[in-house]
Order: sequence, then C-alpha cells, then structure tokens
Amino acid sequence: MKGNINWSIVLKYAGAFVAFMIGSGFATGQEVMQFFTAYGLLGIGGIFISMFLFAWSGSIIMKYGYDNRNDDNFNPFHYFCGKILGTFLEYFIPVFLFAVVVVMISGSGATMNQYFGLPHYVGAAIMTLLVMITNMFGLQKLVDIIGSLGPITIIFTIVIAIAALLKNPGGLANVPQAMAQLGELPRATSSSNAWWLAGTLYVAYNVTGSIPFLSEMGKEAPSAKEAVLGAVIGAVALMTSGLLLNLALLSYLEDIAQLSIPNLYFADLLSPIFAMIFSLILLCEIFSTAAPMLWVSADKIGKEGTKRNKIAIVVLSILAFFAGQLPFETLIGTVYPYTGYLGIIVLFTITIKFFMDRK
Repeated sequence: MKGNINWSIVLKYAGAFVAFMIGSGFATGQEVMQFFTAYGLLGIGGIFISMFLFAWSGSIIMKYGYDNRNDDNFNPFHYFCGKILGTFLEYFIPVFLFAVVVVMISGSGATMNQYFGLPHYVGAAIMTLLVMITNMFGLQKLVDIIGSLGPITIIFTIVIAIAALLKNPGGLANVPQAMAQLGELPRATSSSNAWWLAGTLYVAYNVTGSIPFLSEMGKEAPSAKEAVLGAVIGAVALMTSGLLLNLALLSYLEDIAQLSIPNLYFADLLSPIFAMIFSLILLCEIFSTAAPMLWVSADKIGKEGTKRNKIAIVVLSILAFFAGQLPFETLIGTVYPYTGYLGIIVLFTITIKFFMDRK
C-alpha cells in the first residue's frame, strides 16, 4: 500500500460507497427509524457498531478486489465464503439486490406521492425508466454518476438533522416518555430489544449485497491504499449522518412515528423550498442505489455489453415496477432484516478469511 494518495479518487470511491449504501431506506429516514430509533437511546450504540463494521468489511472487500485486479476469474463470494456458501450467495445476492431495487422503486413512488401529490405508480414509473436507461451505459458510467451523489445526500441529511435538533433541543429528554406512549415501533429484530443485533444486521445485509460492486470498485482503484481509505471514509461519513438523523428522529418521535418519509418532515421544518430541494436529492439517492443494484442482477444473467444483458435490464425493470407497487414500509421491514441474518454469516467468513491470510 505504498505511494502517494490521490484524494479526489479516494473521495470519489467514498462517495460511491455511500451512494450504494444509501437508498430510499436511509435517505427517507425509514431504515434509521427501524434499525436504530425504534430501540430508543440504546440505538445510538447500534450506530457505532455499524460504523465500525462498515469500515472493517468494506475496506477488506475493496482491498481484495484490488489485489485480484488482474484475475478475470476472481469470484469474491467463493474467495470469502468457500465453494458451497459462495455458490449459493453468487446466485442469491442478485435476487436479493433485485428485491432492493423493488424497494427503491416503491420508495420513489412514496416520495413523489407524499411531496408532489403524484400517484404512486407515476413516481415508480419515472424512476424505473431512469434506472433502466442508465444501466445501458455500463458500470464505469454508474460509478462516475453516483460518486458525486453520495456526498450531496450526506451533507443535506446532516443539515436537516442538525436544524431539527436546534428547533427542538429538549426533545431527547422526552424519549422515554414518547417511547412509552407510542408502544412498539417497527423494529429490525422484530420482537426483541437487541439493539446491538440491529446494528450488526444493518451492516450485514448492506455489505453482503454490495460485495460484487465493492470488489469491482477495488479492481479499478489505482492503489490498495486509495481503495481502503475510500471504504473507511465512506463508512464514517455514512454513519455520522445516521447518528445525527437518529438523534433528530428521537427528538420528534410522536410526530414522525407514522410517516413513510420522516426526513421530508424535517426538511419542511426549515422551509417548503428546502423540502422541495431535499425531495429531489432523495430521488437522486434512490436512483443511485437502484441503478447499480440492477446492474449486478442483470450482469448475472448476461455480461455487460451483450444482447442478453440488455434484455435482462429491460425485463428486470418491468418486473421491478410492478412489484414496487407494494407498500414501502412493509418492503423495508421484510426484505432487509431477514437477509441481514444471512449477512452476519458472510461478515464472519470475511473476517476469518482476512485473519487466515494475514497468518
């Protein structure tokens, strides 16, 4: 990992890392609410667990991608998880990522419906077309586009979270009472109070689904150091904004508990114009997650540049549109946590492989 660091490249990879992890779930506030806020103040501990695990696993995957950049047959699933589990994941992950694309499409419909008043299916159709058309241009173009979108969303999320906290400085003191009045909020670990498990699950499903994408980004990095720093900075930036957003959500529990998109509520606290700008940024982030995930799914069916790949992109886009008519909150609470349990096994195998190679 010798050589000078090109910080513009590091920040581009950090931005792409953030953009891939952020989608309609995070940018709307639903993910943070179900994985952290629902556990009250204990959820803050879960956020720090997530920050460490994102940086740890993301940097390992990107470095191994770089180390195997000249091996056209390198399969990250087989490398980290062995032949049996690796083969299962090789086929399961594209299916899971397609399910996440469905969540993104549903999130775009919910966003345009809540703010612009458009029917859910209209917003979903617009996002589907954008994702489908962009995928026709390939992975490198996707990285260039989403690498600039991630930092923008992080900045806006931090701004609205801080502004919301400043408008209600005493809100955090009322968290126990608010939790008692509301009863059980939807949680990532269903009926348990395992805030630490929720923090682990959040990373597990995100990183497991991102292994093909992060590995390919690592292959394209000029050096291992830039690949690793991109992952670490991306992880810290992502969960720092998650921490501030969680504090804001805790401060306004009674107001946002039933909202599909609590972040738009915070943006409205600043001004209607700011809310309109944030809604557009939110849609950009939904796009920045849906597009590369559809790429991974389509690439499994047919390699980029082939006619088979183009057909897969069109067919998967159509299927995602129709499945995306399901309720947004229901999709998040179903698709993500259960895949997270499988992802915990993957995180464990990545760690074991790392220490075995070091040894």
